[in-house]
Amino acid sequence: MNGGDFIQDSEFELSPSYPTVFGLTMTPVVQGVLFGLGGVLACGAIVMYLVSPTWENYQALDAKVKEKSEQVKQQDAIRQQIKEAKAKLEKSKQQREQVYALFANEKSMDTLLLDLNQQIEKNNVGLLTAKQSKLNACPIYVRQAFASSEGADKFNQEFGALVAQAQLSKFKPSEKGVEVVNDGSLGAAVDNKLKRQSIDVEFEGNFNQTQSIFRTIERLQPLLLVRNLDVKVGDGAKAGTQLFEVEPDGRIRYLTNCQPDTKITTSFQMQALLPLNDGDRKAIAATPTPTP
Repeated sequence: MNGGDFIQDSEFELSPSYPTVFGLTMTPVVQGVLFGLGGVLACGAIVMYLVSPTWENYQALDAKVKEKSEQVKQQDAIRQQIKEAKAKLEKSKQQREQVYALFANEKSMDTLLLDLNQQIEKNNVGLLTAKQSKLNACPIYVRQAFASSEGADKFNQEFGALVAQAQLSKFKPSEKGVEVVNDGSLGAAVDNKLKRQSIDVEFEGNFNQTQSIFRTIERLQPLLLVRNLDVKVGDGAKAGTQLFEVEPDGRIRYLTNCQPDTKITTSFQMQALLPLNDGDRKAIAATPTPTP
């Protein structure tokens, strides 16, 4: 054996033997690469066949949860809107009842004459006291006239009442009865929304009594309108008549604190407004609208 043969045999023994697959020698490097590629492919397969469907299922479920959550929010918002609408409706009903309470009704119309007459008669409280107080400021011949009922009647016929007595002299409801307002007299917006009862009223009294009676009418329960107001001052032929006496020196002295009350006669049309009932609304709805 020579030196060359020894070297060749040593090189042959040191080189490892690797299998060959499809012409590719399976060295450690090649095997490592192949194992790495296999791991990548295995990981991809796991992702594709296991993770991906699970992820898609998760996304679908998450979308459904969000959708349901949004629906719940919308339902909560709708419930809140319904609650607010009911509260507004209840408030509107209360306001409507408060407004309707201002109007007349069948019951208040039945007692309107009695109520008005009672309020007018209240102005006659203390009438005798006021008359006696004025008589004390009158001369003797006036006091003697009121010493008897006949003398008082004669004085009243000649000069007028020393102290006026408030009294209701006329209360006549319209022959048309209660009618629906549809003539625009209260504004076009009120047409076919209210009814009214017209009443012709007349009362008598002095200035203070007249002022007090009008204030009383404003305080009556039903809502009342006053139209066609007419005020007459004086009592016919007795208008402007004043009591006087002649002084010893011939001068005429008017009795400032002993004059008959100036009579005021007030007449007007009083309109009581009433809300419509269901029957009125049905009748209005059934009435055909006139063609222009």
